[in-house]
Amino acid sequence: MGRQQVGLFASGGIDPATMRDLRDVADGFGVGSYVSNADPVEFALDVTAVEGEPAAKRGKLDGPRAVYRTDDGGHESRRADEPAPDEGRALLEPLVRDGDLVRNFEIDEAADRALEDAAAVGLADAMYTGTDV
Repeated sequence: MGRQQVGLFASGGIDPATMRDLRDVADGFGVGSYVSNADPVEFALDVTAVEGEPAAKRGKLDGPRAVYRTDDGGHESRRADEPAPDEGRALLEPLVRDGDLVRNFEIDEAADRALEDAAAVGLADAMYTGTDV
Protein backbone atom coordinates (compact mmCIF):
# COMPACT_ATOMS: atom_id res chain seq x y z
CA MET A 1 0.00 0.00 0.00
CA GLY A 2 1.11 3.56 0.47
CA ARG A 3 0.70 4.44 -3.22
CA GLN A 4 -2.45 6.55 -3.12
CA GLN A 5 -1.11 8.86 -5.86
CA VAL A 6 -1.10 6.00 -8.41
CA GLY A 7 -4.32 5.66 -10.40
CA LEU A 8 -5.71 2.41 -11.77
CA PHE A 9 -7.02 2.40 -15.35
CA ALA A 10 -8.84 -0.77 -16.49
CA SER A 11 -9.17 -1.69 -20.17
CA GLY A 12 -9.63 -4.72 -22.39
CA GLY A 13 -13.09 -6.24 -22.72
CA ILE A 14 -14.65 -3.66 -20.40
CA ASP A 15 -18.45 -3.61 -20.49
CA PRO A 16 -21.04 -1.94 -18.21
CA ALA A 17 -21.18 -4.91 -15.80
CA THR A 18 -17.40 -4.91 -15.42
CA MET A 19 -17.40 -1.15 -14.82
CA ARG A 20 -19.98 -1.60 -12.06
CA ASP A 21 -17.85 -4.35 -10.50
CA LEU A 22 -14.67 -2.25 -10.61
CA ARG A 23 -16.01 1.28 -10.04
CA ASP A 24 -14.85 1.36 -6.41
CA VAL A 25 -11.23 0.50 -7.26
CA ALA A 26 -10.62 1.83 -10.80
CA ASP A 27 -10.02 5.50 -11.60
CA GLY A 28 -10.91 5.14 -15.28
CA PHE A 29 -11.91 2.69 -17.99
CA GLY A 30 -10.97 2.02 -21.61
CA VAL A 31 -14.15 0.95 -23.40
CA GLY A 32 -13.21 1.34 -27.07
CA SER A 33 -14.25 -2.09 -28.34
CA TYR A 34 -17.48 -2.11 -26.33
CA VAL A 35 -18.75 1.10 -27.92
CA SER A 36 -17.55 0.42 -31.47
CA ASN A 37 -20.09 -0.58 -34.08
CA ALA A 38 -17.74 -3.13 -35.67
CA ASP A 39 -16.86 -6.59 -34.45
CA PRO A 40 -13.55 -5.84 -32.72
CA VAL A 41 -10.50 -8.04 -32.83
CA GLU A 42 -9.16 -8.02 -29.28
CA PHE A 43 -5.37 -8.02 -28.91
CA ALA A 44 -2.70 -6.69 -26.63
CA LEU A 45 0.67 -5.21 -27.42
CA ASP A 46 3.45 -5.71 -24.92
CA VAL A 47 6.99 -4.40 -24.72
CA THR A 48 9.27 -7.43 -25.18
CA ALA A 49 12.64 -5.73 -25.72
CA VAL A 50 14.20 -2.36 -24.99
CA GLU A 51 17.10 -1.24 -27.20
CA GLY A 52 17.55 -4.85 -28.34
CA GLU A 53 17.69 -6.30 -24.82
CA PRO A 54 14.94 -8.72 -23.73
CA ALA A 55 12.50 -7.05 -21.34
CA ALA A 56 8.90 -7.74 -20.38
CA LYS A 57 6.31 -7.27 -17.68
CA ARG A 58 6.25 -9.97 -15.03
CA GLY A 59 4.39 -13.00 -16.39
CA LYS A 60 5.08 -12.15 -20.05
CA LEU A 61 7.64 -13.67 -22.39
CA ASP A 62 10.53 -11.35 -23.12
CA GLY A 63 12.62 -10.94 -26.25
CA PRO A 64 11.85 -9.92 -29.82
CA ARG A 65 8.84 -11.73 -31.30
CA ALA A 66 7.92 -13.19 -34.67
CA VAL A 67 4.29 -13.75 -35.71
CA TYR A 68 3.22 -16.23 -38.36
CA ARG A 69 -0.05 -16.80 -40.27
CA THR A 70 -0.87 -20.52 -40.29
CA ASP A 71 -2.55 -22.40 -43.12
CA ASP A 72 -5.78 -22.69 -41.14
CA GLY A 73 -6.07 -18.87 -40.87
CA GLY A 74 -4.76 -18.70 -37.32
CA HIS A 75 -1.57 -17.13 -36.10
CA GLU A 76 1.32 -18.18 -33.94
CA SER A 77 3.70 -15.96 -32.00
CA ARG A 78 7.19 -17.14 -31.05
CA ARG A 79 10.43 -15.61 -29.93
CA ALA A 80 12.27 -14.35 -33.01
CA ASP A 81 15.23 -16.63 -32.28
CA GLU A 82 13.03 -19.75 -32.42
CA PRO A 83 12.44 -21.61 -35.70
CA ALA A 84 9.34 -20.69 -37.69
CA PRO A 85 6.44 -23.17 -37.71
CA ASP A 86 6.47 -25.45 -40.77
CA GLU A 87 3.13 -24.15 -42.04
CA GLY A 88 3.60 -20.50 -41.01
CA ARG A 89 4.18 -17.37 -43.11
CA ALA A 90 5.92 -14.45 -41.38
CA LEU A 91 3.60 -11.49 -40.76
CA LEU A 92 6.23 -9.05 -39.48
CA GLU A 93 8.80 -7.94 -42.02
CA PRO A 94 11.16 -5.05 -41.23
CA LEU A 95 10.82 -2.04 -43.53
CA VAL A 96 13.25 0.32 -41.78
CA ARG A 97 16.16 -0.71 -39.56
CA ASP A 98 18.39 1.85 -37.81
CA GLY A 99 16.95 4.55 -40.06
CA ASP A 100 17.74 2.71 -43.30
CA LEU A 101 15.17 1.32 -45.73
CA VAL A 102 15.81 -2.46 -45.80
CA ARG A 103 13.21 -3.55 -48.38
CA ASN A 104 10.94 -2.08 -51.01
CA PHE A 105 7.34 -1.40 -50.08
CA GLU A 106 4.54 -1.40 -52.62
CA ILE A 107 1.16 -0.21 -51.33
CA ASP A 108 -0.80 -2.40 -53.79
CA GLU A 109 1.09 -5.51 -52.62
CA ALA A 110 0.40 -4.56 -49.00
CA ALA A 111 -3.31 -4.09 -49.75
CA ASP A 112 -3.46 -7.47 -51.52
CA ARG A 113 -1.74 -9.13 -48.58
CA ALA A 114 -4.16 -7.50 -46.13
CA LEU A 115 -7.12 -8.84 -48.14
CA GLU A 116 -5.57 -12.32 -48.27
CA ASP A 117 -5.02 -12.27 -44.51
CA ALA A 118 -8.58 -11.03 -43.93
CA ALA A 119 -9.93 -13.87 -46.06
CA ALA A 120 -7.75 -16.38 -44.17
CA VAL A 121 -9.33 -15.39 -40.85
CA GLY A 122 -12.88 -14.97 -42.15
CA LEU A 123 -13.01 -11.17 -42.30
CA ALA A 124 -12.90 -10.63 -46.06
CA ASP A 125 -16.61 -9.78 -46.35
CA ALA A 126 -16.23 -6.99 -43.80
CA MET A 127 -13.29 -5.29 -45.51
CA TYR A 128 -13.46 -2.41 -47.96
CA THR A 129 -12.11 -3.65 -51.28
CA GLY A 130 -11.56 -0.32 -52.99
CA THR A 131 -14.68 -0.49 -55.17
CA ASP A 132 -17.34 2.21 -55.12
CA VAL A 133 -20.26 1.52 -52.83
